[in-house]
Amino acid sequence: MQNPAPYSLGDDAWFAAGLARASAALDSTAPILRHLVLGEEREVFGDAVIAHVRGMVDDVARQLAVALAQAGGADAGVAPDVDDVAGFSGLLCANGAFLAAVHGQALEWQMACRLEQAHGVDMIVPPLIEAAMATADHPVEDGLGQQGDRAALAMAVLVAQARFCQAQRRMALPLDELPQDLLRIALGTLHARAHDDAEAQSRAIIAERSLRLRFDAERGRLALLRRLVDALSDPAAALDPLHAGPALFLTALARAMGAPREDAALLAAPAQVARLALVLRAAGLDGDAVRAHVAVFHPEAVVPASLAVLAPQAAVARLAQAGLGT
Repeated sequence: MQNPAPYSLGDDAWFAAGLARASAALDSTAPILRHLVLGEEREVFGDAVIAHVRGMVDDVARQLAVALAQAGGADAGVAPDVDDVAGFSGLLCANGAFLAAVHGQALEWQMACRLEQAHGVDMIVPPLIEAAMATADHPVEDGLGQQGDRAALAMAVLVAQARFCQAQRRMALPLDELPQDLLRIALGTLHARAHDDAEAQSRAIIAERSLRLRFDAERGRLALLRRLVDALSDPAAALDPLHAGPALFLTALARAMGAPREDAALLAAPAQVARLALVLRAAGLDGDAVRAHVAVFHPEAVVPASLAVLAPQAAVARLAQAGLGT
């Protein structure tokens, strides 16, 4: 019988990492179980939302696997390697920032469907975009130093939003529609999966270069939405979900919060009613407008009448005191 290998510092690291994972899993079991059993925050963590997140993550993983195969000389129609897809998917799910952003897109799609079904709001051409397309006398920067007009920018948003809706119906997330920080994370998984394999790293470099050539951050949907919000003659109009539609509303709400869009998307959840009301008041909306906009998502909610006399700066202070500052 062979003697066992001596205990080493590497073993300490392995046990430490394993115990940390075990502790994190135990710490998260109770809140996850509570959500599942009691149905808390069903809108945020419901089966449909989680399935949508999983579908988008797997779609990004599939695109990375195809790019990796093509970097090795495969044809354009190559089927992705199943192990590569699973590996990339696991790495993407392990990245909190990436997962949160994809979750935010799933919540945005859920919001778009709810607004369309409950209020008849067109998720591609809401009234605000329709009005902007009818106004061609307002010059705006197109993000590349070129002058354009608000109507052309609104049309570009419409086209990008149509692509988004088509992709969401397939639970897809095209790599060239990712914002720059998320694309960086996705491309980083190419190298993370390659580890120290020189050949795999070489293919990862080729795949990354190929994917970056297709990427134009300024032409992406989120960049176009931000520019249109900035170009509006009345920015507060974008904070009306029925007038602006879900995409512009979330963009304007995130801008008002000074937070990512995925944080703004969470405000439609029942537990976030007070926060949503205070964010809208902090953005300068009057009490009637705040109550009307909150009622779109929470018709049973009763927003205190005192909100009308609460100064926007006081709303900002209350959010900051709760650690939820804008």
